[in-house]
Amino acid sequence: MNASVETTFTPSVERGIAALHEFIGEEAVASLLQSLPPGKFESARFGLPLPPDYTGIERRLIIAFPRHFPRFPLTLQVEPSPWLMWPHATKSGFCLHGFRERPITGTPETVVKDSLSRLRSILRLVADGSDPDVRNAEFKDEFSTYWALQLNSSPQDLLLLERPQSGSELFAISDPRPGKRTRTAWLAPKLESLKVHLRRVIGYSGKIRSPAVPGFYVKLQTHPDIQIPPPERLLDWLTPHLTEDDCKKFLTWFSGKGSLADRWLVLELPGPVGAPLFCLDVRSYSKQPDHGRWYGFRSARRWSGKHQPSHTPTLIRDAVINILDRTDILSRDLSKTAEHLEKARVVMVGTGSLGSAVALQLARSGIGEIILIDPELLESANLGRHALGADDLGRSKSVALAEKLTLDLPIVKVTPYLDYAEMLLLRKPELFDRADLVIVTTADWASEVALWQRKSEGAPWALLQAWSEPHSFVGHALLAPSGAFDGQPLFDAAGNFQHKFTEWPAGGGVVPLPACGQTFIPGGASGMSNVAGMVAQVALRTLTGQLEQQAWTTSIYQPQDIVNHGGTYLGPTVENGIQHIVLERAWPAGEDQPR
Repeated sequence: MNASVETTFTPSVERGIAALHEFIGEEAVASLLQSLPPGKFESARFGLPLPPDYTGIERRLIIAFPRHFPRFPLTLQVEPSPWLMWPHATKSGFCLHGFRERPITGTPETVVKDSLSRLRSILRLVADGSDPDVRNAEFKDEFSTYWALQLNSSPQDLLLLERPQSGSELFAISDPRPGKRTRTAWLAPKLESLKVHLRRVIGYSGKIRSPAVPGFYVKLQTHPDIQIPPPERLLDWLTPHLTEDDCKKFLTWFSGKGSLADRWLVLELPGPVGAPLFCLDVRSYSKQPDHGRWYGFRSARRWSGKHQPSHTPTLIRDAVINILDRTDILSRDLSKTAEHLEKARVVMVGTGSLGSAVALQLARSGIGEIILIDPELLESANLGRHALGADDLGRSKSVALAEKLTLDLPIVKVTPYLDYAEMLLLRKPELFDRADLVIVTTADWASEVALWQRKSEGAPWALLQAWSEPHSFVGHALLAPSGAFDGQPLFDAAGNFQHKFTEWPAGGGVVPLPACGQTFIPGGASGMSNVAGMVAQVALRTLTGQLEQQAWTTSIYQPQDIVNHGGTYLGPTVENGIQHIVLERAWPAGEDQPR
C-alpha cells in the first residue's frame, strides 16, 4: 500500500515525511514504501523492504515518526533484528552516533536526511558481497559496547591501580571507607601498590596479610567472538586469544582459584599501549544476585579455596573498571605536554585562592611532584573562591590541599609544609634547589623578597611571581627563567607593583581585617579563575621549554566593569566586545636587570 500524507499530522511530521519521500525517491515511494499502523507515542510508521544482506536474509526497515518529532529523533528498526550481525545494530534499533560522532538534531528535513544517510552507511557494510574485513573493523571499534549490552551489571566496581605489562594475577582489597566496602574493590599486580594506595586514602601503614587474589589481567592478542558465551564455555571463548605464556599463567590461576565465589577477568583489548579495558565478573556456586564481596587485609585465608574443589562458572557479568594509570588519566590531552612533565618538580609558595587553583591545574596537567608551602588555616571566607571545601575548614590549607590532590590524582607526589618560604629557604634549602620552578602567589612581600634575593644570587630554578589586583579584573605573572634575575625594582618598598592596571581608593582596594596586619584582596571566583588559568599556562610553557626568557603576562577581564566597583582602569585600551584578554611581553623597560 502506498504511503500517503494525512492532514492530521503536525507540520513537523508532514515535513519529515516529505523529506523521507525525497530521500528514497518517488518511484520507491510508489512501489516499495508501505504505510503501517503507528505504535504508541508515534504519529506515523512506514515499512521498506531491504535487499538480502551478506547473510542472505531479506529484512524490512521500519521508519517511525514520534509524536514530538523532531524534538524526539526518527526511530529506525530492522526486522528480523540484525543484532550481533550488523555493526552499530542494537537490540532495539541502531546506534547512529558513531557516524560523524555527533547527535542528530536540526530541522525535520535535516533529521530525516541525516538519520537515513547514516543508516545507508551501515547498509553498505552489510550488503551482499561487502568486504568482511571492513565490516569486522567496525565491530571491533565498538566491541566493549556489544559485550556490555549482552550482560547484566555486577554490583561491585573495580579500581585497577596500575596496568601490568603482561598477563598477571591481581591482588585485591576492598575500599575500607564506609559505604564503599562492598561496592569498590582495589586491584593491583603488586602488593606494594595496594599499600601505597591505602596510605594515600586513609593513612594506613599496617601490613596487608595474605590478600585475596581474585583477579587476573589478560592482554588479548586478537578479538574473541562478539557474542558472549555461556558461562561453562568461557575458557574456550577466551584462551585462543592469549599468548602461550599468558594462557598457561591464566589457566593455572583460574583452576587454583576456582572455589572463589567471584573472580574478575580484566581484559585489555587488542591495540596499542593503553588500549581499552573490559572486565568480566565470573561467578561460581549460584546465579542468585549478591551485593558485592568484602576483600579484607586477611581475606585470602577465608577464601583461599584450600581443600575445596574447582567450580565451573555459573554466571558472567559486566563490571565497571577504572584505572589509576598515568597514561590513562592523561590520555585525553593529545598535546603531549604531560610527557614532558612527569619528572617536573614545582614548589608552590602559597595555597590560597590563587595558589590552590593553580596547583589543581598543574596536577591535572601531569606535573610529577608538587611541594605546597603555606602556614595558614582555611577559613569560611575562603570558601567562595578556594579549591577546598567546607569539610576542610580549620585545617591547614597546604595539608588539606595535598590530601585532595593525592586523592584526586594519585599519580602526583604532593608534600605539604606548614611554614613560611623565607624560613624554609634557610632550614630546608634543598626543597628549592631540586625544583624546576618556584611559584609564589602569597601577595606577602616578605616571602617574595626572600625568593627574589635568592634568585638574584643565581638560583638555578625559574621563579614565577603571580598575584591578582583588587576585584580580580586584572592579574599579573612575572617570570624569571633560570639564572640570576631580580624583580624587586618593579615594586615599591611595601611590595606594591609599580605598573598596576587599576587604581582603587581607600587603601588601594585592599581590605583590612580586625587582626594584626591581616588584610585580603577582594575578588570573585570567575575573575580569579582567569588569573589562575593564565598563571598555570605560563608555568606549563616554562616547564616544557616553550618560554625561556623573562616575561610579564597579564590577564584582563571585563575592564569596563571596574568603574562599577569604584575603581579606575589604567591599562591598555581593550577593543569593544572583548571580555577577556591575555597580554605577554618583556618586563617593564629599564627594570629587567639580570644580576
